[in-house]
Amino acid sequence: MKHDLRPGQKLGIEIYPGPNPHTERKSIDVDPLELTMFLAQVATDKSASDVLAIDIGNISSFASYFLILTASNVRLLHSVVDELRDRARDEYGLHVRVEGDRSEEWILLDFGSLIVHCFSAEAREFYQLERLWSDAAHLDIPAPTGAPK
Repeated sequence: MKHDLRPGQKLGIEIYPGPNPHTERKSIDVDPLELTMFLAQVATDKSASDVLAIDIGNISSFASYFLILTASNVRLLHSVVDELRDRARDEYGLHVRVEGDRSEEWILLDFGSLIVHCFSAEAREFYQLERLWSDAAHLDIPAPTGAPK
């Protein structure tokens, strides 16, 4: 698509600049398996259902782990996402990239080595990520700790 812009004229789009690559960034050393298991526990404590952690490291070049979970309604979906984001920040100093933040079906949290897929029941059934990644090893998720929701 060609745009004939005059000097000083704008396209009318917003661009998120992201971190400045020329500034020094703090390196955060977090074991991806530890983060996966921690966030799995957070999700189960927050009443997410069918929480599944899978090790995709041997069959994927973009991440080591997937955490897949289901929320029974939109309010819970957003509540779980907020809790995962807040706890990752508070416990590990991590800031996550979120895709589909306003979605009512599928919200993705990208922690780099860990990708968290938060689904409605309908979306999880439709996309069937477990089936797509059936060659990946499943990790045991601990039962809820009974922490406040």
